[in-house]
Amino acid sequence: SVYHLQREKVVGKVNICSLNNTPLKRLRDNAEFKKAFPGQDFTAYPSLSEAGNKNFPNLYRQVIAGMEPHQAVIVAMPDQLHYEVIMEALTNNQHVLCVKPLVQKYSHAEEVEKKAYERGLFVGIEYHKRFDKRALLAKKDYAAGHFGEFIMGEAKMIEPYFYRFSNFQNWFTVDKTDPFVYVGCHYVDLVYFITGLKPVEVSVCGVKGKFPNGNEGYMWANGRVRFENGALLTVTDGLGYPDDGAGSNEQCLTMFCEG
Repeated sequence: SVYHLQREKVVGKVNICSLNNTPLKRLRDNAEFKKAFPGQDFTAYPSLSEAGNKNFPNLYRQVIAGMEPHQAVIVAMPDQLHYEVIMEALTNNQHVLCVKPLVQKYSHAEEVEKKAYERGLFVGIEYHKRFDKRALLAKKDYAAGHFGEFIMGEAKMIEPYFYRFSNFQNWFTVDKTDPFVYVGCHYVDLVYFITGLKPVEVSVCGVKGKFPNGNEGYMWANGRVRFENGALLTVTDGLGYPDDGAGSNEQCLTMFCEG
């Protein structure tokens, strides 16, 4: 998306900062990107000439500080790191686009809102499911009164089993996050997007398991959300969709209404 905006002259220079340059090298060498966006490139931080196993945990601060004010910082990192990066961007007068979830604490969300508002900055959360055709149609028909009032629902997002062998095993641990926080939030947002109803209560239970490297994480989670009209939504999430399954994951949202 950023490369496309760059091609359309909406975006200028693109900087990408990572903990180390290993993923940056993969991005630079991606054959599909080269074919789709010939001649386009990004500036890598750390430099691609650095050793791949050398980490730069605070380099993002330097990169953000070096930007002109009122540019955009895209935050795509493990859940528990969002808050500090977002606040660093806002401190440096940068707009923010963040993958979900925005932050892990309500108090942190309030801080982000306050600082962005005071500085006239935009903060957006990448809830891309809002743009699915079915979600847009559901929102339109719900607003027209075709369904009545949302009263009970269930959702599911089971991510691939191979996630357990990825970098997830280094950060997706029981002390940091769980599948509901990571991906279940999509459906809480989607119900709000379709109905306009805000969530008022949430409870989550998880099932622990071990990653191949020995770290313990919640491999499965089930959340129950109550909305302001008393409606309930149950969300089941996990890292367990068969690698040889027919699709890339298993997901759904079913909403029952009355009236």
